[in-house]
Formats: sequence, structure tokens, C-alpha cells
Amino acid sequence: MRSLLSVPASQPKMVEKALTLDCDQIILDLEDSVTPADKAAARTYLKDFLSKVESKKRISLRVNELSSAFAKADIDLICGFNPQPLSSVILPKIHNLDDVRSWAAKLPAGMQLEVQIESAMGLIQAPHIASHPQVISLAFGPADFMASAGMPSSNPGTPWPEVANALQWPLMQVVIAAHAHGKTAYDGPYFQISDDLGLSSSARTARALGVDGKWVIHPNQIALVNEAFTPSPEEIAHAEEIVAAFNASSGATSLDGLMIDEASKKVAERLLERVTQIRK
Repeated sequence: MRSLLSVPASQPKMVEKALTLDCDQIILDLEDSVTPADKAAARTYLKDFLSKVESKKRISLRVNELSSAFAKADIDLICGFNPQPLSSVILPKIHNLDDVRSWAAKLPAGMQLEVQIESAMGLIQAPHIASHPQVISLAFGPADFMASAGMPSSNPGTPWPEVANALQWPLMQVVIAAHAHGKTAYDGPYFQISDDLGLSSSARTARALGVDGKWVIHPNQIALVNEAFTPSPEEIAHAEEIVAAFNASSGATSLDGLMIDEASKKVAERLLERVTQIRK
């Protein structure tokens, strides 16, 4: 998974256009991007859209937080489908394992859950949250996390330029919590949609930290994020050389001055596995 496109469920044209784009997952958003006055109409549209949609893409629904007045209607919408058209449900503002358990008890049995870590408490509890068997991924929510942690910003989800790397530590904690339990880790969106250089830098940094993919909020962001999270031909060739060199050795060897051992092989194999998944 590389790019996950979040689209407002209240915008049918945007939802239908998303099916034609090169994103790996479509997130139909009923939460922040839909005003309270539009949520009911958005659900009515989704009921019809999801009952007829045919797509090879993963299609997920981001619900309103469980404590809100809109959660029950979201749950009724999801539970009303048979067969279930959704690949997963995106849970926003999850603070602890009990939040996940509450959602799991209200949704169809076995529904895959993707959790957003958007608060200081959520970050502390992330390893426990990731342990739930129905949770398949954790996603870092930078804007809400910054508000929760008291981090000042003139732009949503973006630290002051003097401390541009301020979010790397919490993002890394999300990655560690997710991967420790064999789950996927995603970075949240980059909100400056006309800043291609900043987006590419953000995506490449996220990948360097072990992130598996990144949310996008505009079609123009998809290609740059896909590029950042797709291993280059040079990376692939080098990984293949590392695996071949190790397999031809008695346990450790060198390649162009680089020591190759079991750990090196595992890193290379993980990259090649990612390439296989992308090609699929």
C-alpha cells in the first residue's frame, strides 16, 4: 500500500472519480470533511453507491467518533450491507484499547479496523491498540495530535519551520507499535496541497522511518506519494544483489565494501516483498 486517498462522502463526483485514480485505497470520509448538516445525505448516497460499486481497490469508510451524535447512524449504515462492500472501517480519535473493543462490538463480526492515532493518550496506548486482532493498521493523525500535544502551528499538521522534524518521533512510535504486532503503519496527510516539494519530502521521510504508505487529500498528491513509496530500479537491483550475495556465502560476506549478514538480507527481502505487493 502506498497512497490512501481520503474523499468527502458528501461529494459524489469526487467519490466516483476516485475509482479511476491510481491510489491504492479509497477512504470515504464521513467525519471531519463532512459538515453536520450534510452527514445524513452523505450516508444516503453511500448506501446506494456501496451497494453497486465494483472495484479492485480497497474501499474503506471513516466513521464519526463513537462519542458523537452521528456514530449510531454510521454503524447502522455499515451493518445494513449484505454482502459487506467495505474492506475496512477507519476509526478516528482512538485513545485506548477499550475504544477499539467498543467499536468491534457494534460492527459486523470480523470487520477489519484501521485506527487513527490522533492524541497524546492514543500514542501512549498505541501498542495496546495495535494488539487487537481486528486492527490491521495504525495511521498517524498529525493535525489532531499537534492540538492534543499542545504543539503550536500556523498550518494544520505542520510544525514551525525551525522544528520541521518535530513529528518524526511520534510518527516513529506509531510505526514501532504497528510493526511490533505485525500491522501496517500509515502517515497522515500533508495539508499544503500545492507544495509538491514539501509533500515529497514528507513522504520520503515517512518511508525512511518505516511507514508503509501515506494518506492523501487531493488527486494531485497521489503520484508523488506513490513515487516516494515505490522502490526505485536501483534499490531493487541492489536488494537482489544483497540477497544473492548472502545466499552464496557461509553466513556473512561483503558486497562493494558493505558487510552482508542476516540482518542485511532481511532488509533486502522486505524491500523485494514490497515490490511484489505493489506489482500485484
